[in-house]
Amino acid sequence: MTFAEEAERELMQMMLKNRHGAFSKIEKSSKGASIVIKVLDRLGEPTNPKYLADTSNLSTARIAAVLNNLEKRGLVIRTMDPDDRRRINVSLTEAGKKVAKSEKQEMRAKIIQVFELMGEEDTKKYLELTAKFVGYSQKLSAEGESDQ
Repeated sequence: MTFAEEAERELMQMMLKNRHGAFSKIEKSSKGASIVIKVLDRLGEPTNPKYLADTSNLSTARIAAVLNNLEKRGLVIRTMDPDDRRRINVSLTEAGKKVAKSEKQEMRAKIIQVFELMGEEDTKKYLELTAKFVGYSQKLSAEGESDQ
């Protein structure tokens, strides 16, 4: 594995660890169909719209609109929960799984290209500074929660 591939993996791990930190509010404007597909792909099993809303930091109304769009495009399917007929489960279709895989591969390739352009030394520095940034972000997020 090249240093750029290792750096991409480390960066993705840092981003996943901080998905509920201070970044989440900054990133909210860019979320929608793509993030719902990513969440469903990562889970690998059906989930309910409320969980999707909570995980992606979107309103339930926004999730409903996103799911309508994704369902029309054949990327997700909504089914009745067999244990509780009042609940709806959402899962990716095969087409949705292909989109998720393609988006993941495209993002990974772009990140690796950036790291290759940066070079090994700068990439290592970047990852060290990003880890500090994430740590501070988590600290601020925790302090903000304790104030409430």
